[in-house]
Amino acid sequence: MSHREDGAPDAIPIPLPDEDWAKVEHLFREDSRSRGGRPKANPRAILNAILWITSRHESWNHLPATFPPIQTCYIRSLKWRKSGQLGEAFALLGVVPDSDSPRP
Repeated sequence: MSHREDGAPDAIPIPLPDEDWAKVEHLFREDSRSRGGRPKANPRAILNAILWITSRHESWNHLPATFPPIQTCYIRSLKWRKSGQLGEAFALLGVVPDSDSPRP
């Protein structure tokens, strides 16, 4: 991750670069067997959406349509937060969510 002139890290780029995704990919591997119904959304795209919300202090209803559906991203963020995956990913990426930012 690059740093600003004052030595503080820049905001995490979105979409997540391949080198950053490689740091956290192992946290988001899911069972690839088909269970019928809709295919699972790409976890990298969902993480990008969560990072977008977190870095911009936006609410979920402002998530651009270029990301997976809001409900999918929100539900997955709750699941990942509860399991500790999201916190671990944030730590590996050096992301420190503000206490004022909406909880992804």
